[in-house]
Amino acid sequence: MTMKIVGVQPSQSVPISFEERSIRCGSDGQLFLRVAQLTEPVRAELVLTHGLGEHSGRYIHVARALAEHGIRVWTYDLRAHGQSTGRRGDVPDYELFLDDLDCVIQQLPKENRPVFLMGHSMGAQITLNYLLRRGDSFAGAVIASPWLRLAFRPAGWRRVLAHLAMWVWPSLRQRRPDDWTQLSRDLDHLASLPGMELVHHLLSARLYFALTKWGQAAIDEASRFRIPVFLLHGGDDSVTSMEATQEFFHRVSAEDKTFKVYPEARHETHNDLCRDQVLKDIVAWVEAHLG
Repeated sequence: MTMKIVGVQPSQSVPISFEERSIRCGSDGQLFLRVAQLTEPVRAELVLTHGLGEHSGRYIHVARALAEHGIRVWTYDLRAHGQSTGRRGDVPDYELFLDDLDCVIQQLPKENRPVFLMGHSMGAQITLNYLLRRGDSFAGAVIASPWLRLAFRPAGWRRVLAHLAMWVWPSLRQRRPDDWTQLSRDLDHLASLPGMELVHHLLSARLYFALTKWGQAAIDEASRFRIPVFLLHGGDDSVTSMEATQEFFHRVSAEDKTFKVYPEARHETHNDLCRDQVLKDIVAWVEAHLG
């Protein structure tokens, strides 16, 4: 099914419409896909992957900021998230995330336009691992607050339960702490984002250990990363490690690399008080790499 919608906007800018559709990925995956509809010529395509527990509807304002400059955003709900299929918070094989991102990329028109990838948090980790393993023929990558390592150590009882679960019940899910103040200093803005009922706070044992493993793998293999990259992180991020992002940045072999810290911002820089500057920086970086 395909239909047009108008995205809810946190600002007074002209709303951007999206085409929504469901796409089949693999034998058991149905992904919910949103494609921004531009009223001006498309200069570039950008595929955006969201973070753990959220969904693509929380990036409508990001898509609008890019669309105003002719950059068309393709964003989707990860499997086990939002309106895509899958048991919330549990994916049996991490490679399915890479397969799904590849599936979305295959939806792009076969035209001679620059293609960028962008990801936040877990979505940033997926994006990095995709680029390291599945192809590097992209114009660049925007990597926001990547989950390479956590900025905290989970409670001991949670770790013990997760380790035990891996022996007898790998799909056992624990409810993650629900603290919106870790995400942004602007709680009113967070509350204004659409689809709050689609957000979940679940994480299975096997997905937790997979994310831990693949986050470190991205750091270990960063020297193979050769395309232009813009890494950004909040200086007051208590969710994902800014130091791990810096370590990845230093190991990247690409000459065209940028790492910017927003000193007081929290985990979701694109939703924090500094979001206007963050979005301007992202747009400016993408525009600088259109040629």
